[in-house]
Amino acid sequence: MQVEKEFGKLSLAQFERLATTIPEVRKQRSELSEILQGNQAKLRELLGASGHSWASIYEMPFFEQVDHLFMLIGLHEPLIEAWQTEDPIEIYSTWGDDEGELERWYELHESEIDPKHFIWMTVVFQRNILAIMLFHCSMGHLIQRVREGDDDSLFHAVEVDRAVVGAPTIADRIARAELVADKHFFIRLRKALKGPTKKHMVAIQDLRYSIVALRSFGFDRFTDEDLERLFLKTRLYPNSAGALKNLRKHIQAARKLQPPDFVNSGGRSGPR
Repeated sequence: MQVEKEFGKLSLAQFERLATTIPEVRKQRSELSEILQGNQAKLRELLGASGHSWASIYEMPFFEQVDHLFMLIGLHEPLIEAWQTEDPIEIYSTWGDDEGELERWYELHESEIDPKHFIWMTVVFQRNILAIMLFHCSMGHLIQRVREGDDDSLFHAVEVDRAVVGAPTIADRIARAELVADKHFFIRLRKALKGPTKKHMVAIQDLRYSIVALRSFGFDRFTDEDLERLFLKTRLYPNSAGALKNLRKHIQAARKLQPPDFVNSGGRSGPR
C-alpha cells in the first residue's frame, strides 16, 4: 500500500527536489561532453571496439528505455525492491544524493558494470530530458511519431541527439529519402544536425519538463491552485505580475497535448 500525499503520489518537497535537479542535469550534459572530448583514448577504452551506439534504445517507450538500461547495468533489483515499499518515490528521489543509495550501490558493483552501458544510461536520460524540455515529449515518443509519418518529429529527435540517425526507424526514413533524392528532406536534416537552436528560453524549458513529469503523478486531476503552488513556490515560473494567468496558459496548452509515452504506458505503474 503506497502512501497518499498532498499531490497524489507526490509531496511538495519531492516535487521541489525534482525541480532542482533539472538545471543540474543540463550542466552535467555539457560537462560529460567536455570530459569525453578531452580524453579520446579513455573514451575508446570505455566503449570498446564495437557496439558504441545507444540509438536503438530510443525505439522503446520511455519506461521501457529505463527498464532496459537498468537491466544492462544490474540496477533493476534494488529498483524493484524500492517500488515495493510504502513510499518508492521518496526513495528514488534521494538516490542521487551524495553518499546516497545509488552511489553506495555503484561502489559495490563497479567491477561488474560495462562502462559503455553506464555512458549509454547517462546520455539516454539526459537526451530524453532535453527532448521533453524542448518538444514536450520523450525521444521514444518522437520516434513513434516518425513511424506514423511525422518528419518534423524526426528532425526534432536529431536536434536532441545526432546519434538517433542510427535508430532503425530514423535510418529507414533517411534511406527512403535517399532513394527518391528528396533534397528538401536532406536540407532540413542538415539543419537539424546542427543541434537545438538557442531561441528556447531556459525557464520555459524547465517548466515544460516539470509539467510533463508531473502528468505521470496525476496531472489532470490537480486544480489550478495546486499547480500554481507547485510551480510558483519552486520558482519554476517567476512570480510576477500576470504570472498566474500566463502559467494557466502553459498548463492548459499541456493538457491539450497527447500524453507522452511515460504517462500513457498501458497502465504501467512501476518497474517490471
